Amino acid sequence: MEQAMNYIPNGGQTYLPFQDNTNVEFLPYEKPAKPDPPLPQLTLSQKFVDLGFVLPSQKQHFIPGVTAEMMDWFWANMEKCYYLWAPGSHKRFSWVREPWKYGMMQSAHIISEVVEPHLPVFGGNGVQITRLSLEDHFPFTTCLAHVICEGVFNGKGEWVDATIHMWEDTAGGLNHITATVQNTKITAPPDFILEMLQEDPDLKIVPNFATEHEDYEASQWPVFLPGLYHLWKNHPDPTQNVRCCLEAAPDEAGVYHYLHPHQPISYARG
Repeated sequence: MEQAMNYIPNGGQTYLPFQDNTNVEFLPYEKPAKPDPPLPQLTLSQKFVDLGFVLPSQKQHFIPGVTAEMMDWFWANMEKCYYLWAPGSHKRFSWVREPWKYGMMQSAHIISEVVEPHLPVFGGNGVQITRLSLEDHFPFTTCLAHVICEGVFNGKGEWVDATIHMWEDTAGGLNHITATVQNTKITAPPDFILEMLQEDPDLKIVPNFATEHEDYEASQWPVFLPGLYHLWKNHPDPTQNVRCCLEAAPDEAGVYHYLHPHQPISYARG
């Protein structure tokens, strides 16, 4: 007798429908300290200015007790800790294209979150976040030692915006920057925005960078990431414990590239 199994990779139990899961309070937290001395402010390259991109937000954090190696691991293993990253805020996580199967730069996931307690769940049925190549999508003239660039596209395939995280080791932890760039030349918003406005045309869309959400996320990395990383550190299966290095550097033309591109993992059948 054939047995059917439906596996829902939502990264752990969560209330469904998650759009109604708006009554959970956030944890008390302290805003992370800033790097000392402050890091230079990011500047968009002329290429991206000409394409119509703007830089509405950039924030700096000092993340104590976390190393660049841990942070690289985090981005490849988010199903293990997405709800720990912003407790009470993060509502949904699932891989669309898993890093082990597609490689880091071809991976994508779906998320939904509440950026402030009791606000509507941001993301409708989910926001697809796609990892982007540095060669084509990194928008800045400078970068810290490690980086990930993630973007959202609309139903027409236009690149709407991107969130760029960059980090590097420093005494006692990490220096970290998160920045948002937006494309002012798109002809339609992403589908999840259209979906939310269809349900409530008067809804005021509040992006996460306009709140303390990014500070809340950054405050939690020291809480859970070192312990979780060490729990998984020696786990031998590279499809369950994905290793990658997100170190990047510019070439002679100033174009950034990953120094260790992460490839899909495959096993030859014996």
